[in-house]
Amino acid sequence: MSTMHDLWRRVTSRRRHDDERGRGRADGSVGERVEVEAVEVDPLVTLDVQVRLAFAAAEVRRIEADPDLYARAHHWRAAVLAYDSLLREACRLAGVDDEDVVEPPAPLDAAAPRAQEARLHEELELTARGWSW
Repeated sequence: MSTMHDLWRRVTSRRRHDDERGRGRADGSVGERVEVEAVEVDPLVTLDVQVRLAFAAAEVRRIEADPDLYARAHHWRAAVLAYDSLLREACRLAGVDDEDVVEPPAPLDAAAPRAQEARLHEELELTARGWSW
């Protein structure tokens, strides 16, 4: 994974360097540089978060479906809080505004309506930005 990560860093830094020199434009012109506030996110990091989100969601579903699980409420709460944490990390990577991301619920409030609404809102924001897990 680190080899792919290093390759990605070299490719993106070379492209930035080419754009600063005026090359890499479609019309071939050299003009003044325009500052764009775009967050460049490593696609491997994004993929890693999506895979972890899918795993956490599957774990929550598995716990909800198993009525014989010992300490089921404890396992469910831990899985949901891990899922919420991954959702916030995904929102940060996707560029969701900070005011749209709700602070994490307390461990005992994972099932509270406020926490469920925040979770749904973050999932909808990520889905609107093309994320899937």
